[in-house]
Amino acid sequence: MSLILTAVLIAKLPLVVRLYDSAGVPPRVFEHARQSAGVTLAAIGIEPIWRPCHVKGCVSTPKPHEVEIRVVKATALSERGSLGFAAVDVVERAGTLATVYVDRVDALAMEAGIDRGEVLGHVIAHEVGHLILGSVDHSPHGLMRATWKVDELRRNLPLDWKFSGAQGAEMRRRLVARSEETPVVESITAEARLIFGPDDPDAIWKRAGRFDPGTRVTVTVAGGAPVERYFVLVDSVELVVLNLDTPGLPKRQLLNMTIDNAAWMAATYRTIYKDNNLRVGPDGVFVKGRKVADLGVVVERHPLSTVTALTKK
Repeated sequence: MSLILTAVLIAKLPLVVRLYDSAGVPPRVFEHARQSAGVTLAAIGIEPIWRPCHVKGCVSTPKPHEVEIRVVKATALSERGSLGFAAVDVVERAGTLATVYVDRVDALAMEAGIDRGEVLGHVIAHEVGHLILGSVDHSPHGLMRATWKVDELRRNLPLDWKFSGAQGAEMRRRLVARSEETPVVESITAEARLIFGPDDPDAIWKRAGRFDPGTRVTVTVAGGAPVERYFVLVDSVELVVLNLDTPGLPKRQLLNMTIDNAAWMAATYRTIYKDNNLRVGPDGVFVKGRKVADLGVVVERHPLSTVTALTKK
């Protein structure tokens, strides 16, 4: 055994996991989830370093040894029956962002009579597996299987909630390789391109995966003319952009909020995002307590199937 491999097996490899909580998960549940996922990752020689993402902290582009997990509630557009998804660039074999539907995780945990934090930890570890392995494939057994059942949770066999030896070795190898490379590009459109993408995905979503939040873009929706907007994010079902045409909007402040935390801006349909005297939430956009626009006018959400063109200006 080489000295390098021996060192890898003795010293756990650090992996920064940046968490976006847009669903208001109780601290106790999150703590249990971190412990659960941490034990699973530690078993294969990876030590997660948990970093909460918020407007004043998690504003930089993720480094190669970092991944992001956003915890949200499912919407009517979320894939039916899904507990979450990882966005993976299957060409580059790398991923940065995964999404977990915590309300569905809670429902499964309740039905099985299992602590919700434990199940949330399993889901987080599963999605981290996809991001580090750089694959959307599932295994027939173990933590990386595609479908989880209530009786499996109740049975709680240890092998059902572990990475295989081969998966663990591959994750360590890829994590070492990632740390030696340039920063990983946020591939938040890869999952959409693979499963839900339009007929010509390379013409739209591949380019969109390289847009920074706040980028000025031209969007064309089926049946409409091209319009200028500002990119927020794109996930497996929809494109989110800012429309800053309404008079009286604090445009620069809204753009800065988007750049600071695009996931929070995208989640304003269900939660409030504040910055000093500016408040954006389900009830609209407010400046010093005065409503200046309805939310849907400013934060536009377009199903991917309706977007026919998206270009950077």
